[in-house]
Amino acid sequence: MAGKTHRANCANAQNPGCVCSGCGGSLHGWQGWTGFAIDSQQKRDEKRRELDRKIERTRLGALNFNARNRQAYIDLARLDIADFMSGSGLRRESPGAPLPKIDIADAGTITFDAERVTLLGQELMDQTWDEISDEIDGIAQTERSPQDIKKQLADHVWCGLLVALIRWIETIDLATQILSDRAKAFVKDILTKQLPDYSKMLADAVIAIVVDKVWTALSRLAQAHFPLLGEDTLRVLRILTLFVCPSIEQHPDVYKHAARPLMGDARNIITDEVKEQVITLFTSWWKRRAPEVA
Repeated sequence: MAGKTHRANCANAQNPGCVCSGCGGSLHGWQGWTGFAIDSQQKRDEKRRELDRKIERTRLGALNFNARNRQAYIDLARLDIADFMSGSGLRRESPGAPLPKIDIADAGTITFDAERVTLLGQELMDQTWDEISDEIDGIAQTERSPQDIKKQLADHVWCGLLVALIRWIETIDLATQILSDRAKAFVKDILTKQLPDYSKMLADAVIAIVVDKVWTALSRLAQAHFPLLGEDTLRVLRILTLFVCPSIEQHPDVYKHAARPLMGDARNIITDEVKEQVITLFTSWWKRRAPEVA
């Protein structure tokens, strides 16, 4: 069905602000950036040179405070993370092939971040999308077309969902609390607010579809002994959030709950030079757009 087709430039995050109805944002970015972690150092170096060429400076060599540079340095941060995650042992079947699938039965034994990010993206988003898409097609209403709804999901709903999970996990100390009714209500409430132009009935119906499918996936991960608590899980959720967000500068919660903690990680996941420029560029931006984040 046409609604389930997917473009490579979305998976590889080639268009910031992408709102792809083919995947509803569930495949945006994370496959491409995780792919760099399992590809060769040469490919990462080529990507770094490409991003460096995008950076704009004044005639005196100072960094321009503009959207192009904010995007370039966020992408350089993502590439630093891919460098950090390299060496996992994951391999593509052939050059350019999709990310390898990870058997959920191995969820309790995988130890590398690239594997964890791949498994979470695979289970929470990739594997849930067909059912989500089908149920959206079946919503009986005339307010919005299914394609419009799927495009809206691509506009920060998935990264919003991951941020909500991160925020909830930061407040609890028992794995069972992740799957509680309170947790589900917390996530639904946050996501429903991201559909302000929808009627309450339609927003509730759409978000219920997404969250119910993701909750089923979280239950499968828990049953397979994937750790749903702890700093390792928070780190890979933050990485996945940063990879999937279509535009960090339009989503302050992603910067606050994913980018900033990753930049502060003691393992130096993001290099000092990139970190310094991201903070400089975005502090200036948030002072104008979201002072509470700056």
